[in-house]
Amino acid sequence: MNTLTRWAALTAAAVTVGAGLAMPASAATISVQPTTVREGFVCPLVIAVCGFAQPGGYGQRVLLLGERGRIVPPLRSAANNTPDFWCFYSQSDFRGDRREVSPGEKVENFGFAVNSASPGRCAWQ
Repeated sequence: MNTLTRWAALTAAAVTVGAGLAMPASAATISVQPTTVREGFVCPLVIAVCGFAQPGGYGQRVLLLGERGRIVPPLRSAANNTPDFWCFYSQSDFRGDRREVSPGEKVENFGFAVNSASPGRCAWQ
């Protein structure tokens, strides 16, 4: 049993070394890109609005699937990944300043803190 174990270990080592020698030198080189830089608006591939606490699609992300009378944290930017218009409001319960966002539109900066939102066009009074 001891001889069999030793033979298996030597065979495995020989196969590993042989496989390494058979690889071209270019296959052993891996290029690593820096990960400190990321673009804003990182959003999962879902039909939803991705809202962000900071301008430019940065900060904490909040997914909006339906109307929200109160959004915490308030949003500063958003990407509308739905086929619908959305209305974003500066105050909770759909009050205050508003901004209508088209389907597929990205808003870099609302110009106000968004505290509520609902699908559909904004009602202008």
